Amino acid sequence: MKDINIKSSTIEKGLELAKEFLGKLLGPSFEEVGLLVSENIKYFRFKNQIRILNKAQKYIESRNISTKQIPVKILVPLLENASLEENENLQDKWANMISNMADSESNLQNHVFPYILGQISIEEFTGLEKLHENEKHHFILFQRINNRKKSGELLNLEDNKIKNELENNEEEGFYVSLEEYELANLIRLGLIKKLPPKIYIEEFKTGGSGFGSTENWHKIKAKYEPHSSYHRITELGNQFIQLCSKTK
Repeated sequence: MKDINIKSSTIEKGLELAKEFLGKLLGPSFEEVGLLVSENIKYFRFKNQIRILNKAQKYIESRNISTKQIPVKILVPLLENASLEENENLQDKWANMISNMADSESNLQNHVFPYILGQISIEEFTGLEKLHENEKHHFILFQRINNRKKSGELLNLEDNKIKNELENNEEEGFYVSLEEYELANLIRLGLIKKLPPKIYIEEFKTGGSGFGSTENWHKIKAKYEPHSSYHRITELGNQFIQLCSKTK
């Protein structure tokens, strides 16, 4: 086999082309990120970690949270993932996650949560957050109707409207304003679930019931109508949102 001879000038030219291309991809942040220089990468990630840790400390102090240690197995990958986040809103979520995991009254220390937060966009998080709020409202209404029934009270007109709304939510779920691929990602992560499609059966007549009447038979056709944008949040999704929120 012949030796491969790569001239230093060829490597340098390739490096310059790569830098130029990365500059177009990154825009103004290229100089700060400096992906081809390891020290710049470390500095960029370190700044994000410091910013997020300071936010977490401020959150803990403002709420007088009694803290406990976070296992290294969880904290190290958490900080690694958080250090790559540029979006300030999501940085707040990372800070909240650290604070809630450090809360001595919390039992939500699990390595899966940092992984999930590192896998979703701010748009997906916002959609999940709205779905969580809808589920909370649904539960409050359910408790109201259930308590009325337990106490033996008759349901008034407003209660019956709420009851119908609850039944509709249970059957269809809640609308989530996200793209199909974003919904697919939330499903992949186990944060939301799609409800089974509705099944409609066409009406049919069996004929009269009087003397001498004959029955008319019709084929029964089932039609499935999936609601691609209607979903329910899972228990994992609820726990995830709580961990990323200011709970006190």
